[in-house]
Amino acid sequence: MSQQVLRIVRPTKIELIRLRRRLRIARRLHKVLKDRLVILTQEFISLIKDALELRRIVHKSLSRCDELLISSLSTTSPRDMEVLADNVYHYVNLVVGSRVVAGVRVPLIEIERKLDNDVLMTKPLNVVSTVKCYYDVIEKVIKLAEIERSIYRVGAEVSRVKRRVNALEYILIPRIENTIKFLEMKFEEREREDKTRLKKVKELLQRRGGFRS
Repeated sequence: MSQQVLRIVRPTKIELIRLRRRLRIARRLHKVLKDRLVILTQEFISLIKDALELRRIVHKSLSRCDELLISSLSTTSPRDMEVLADNVYHYVNLVVGSRVVAGVRVPLIEIERKLDNDVLMTKPLNVVSTVKCYYDVIEKVIKLAEIERSIYRVGAEVSRVKRRVNALEYILIPRIENTIKFLEMKFEEREREDKTRLKKVKELLQRRGGFRS
C-alpha cells in the first residue's frame, strides 16, 4: 500500500482537500493530453501515408527518367549531358524554414530558384524531357525529406505525450485516489474511535451520577 499512495507529511483534513483538488487537475490534464495524443497520432499516420505515397511516386519517376536518359544518350554525349546537368541543377537553391503541425514545429523546405528553361532552349526534345524529369524528381525528394523529418519530430512528440498520459493514468492518478481513500478510511476510523470514547465517557459519568443527557 505504501508504494501505491503518495507520501504525505501530516494526514489532515486540509491535506485531503488539497488531494481532491489535485486529483481534479490531474484528471483534466489527462483528458487534455489524451485529446492531444489522438490529434498527434492522426497527423503522424497521415504523414507516414504521405511519405509512402511520395516514395512510390519517386521510384516510378526515377524509372521513367532512366528510360529518358537512355534515349537522350543516343543524340547527346555523356559528357554534354553531364555539363548540362551541372548548369541546370545550379538553379536548385533551397530555403529552409519551419511550420507548426499539431503544435509541433516541423521543417519547411522550398526551392527558391526554379529551373531556367532558357538553358534548355537549344537542346533536343528528348534531352529537355530528361533534364526536366530528373529536376522534378529532385523536387519530390526534397519534399520527401521534409515529410520524413516531420515524421521524426511528430513521432517524438507522440512518444513524449504518451509517456505523460501513461504516467498520469497508471501512476499519479491511481496514487492520488488511493491516498484519498486511505485518508478517508483514517478519518472514519478516527471518528469511530472518538465516538466510542465519548460514549464510554458518557456511560462512566452516568454511573457516577455526574452526567445528565
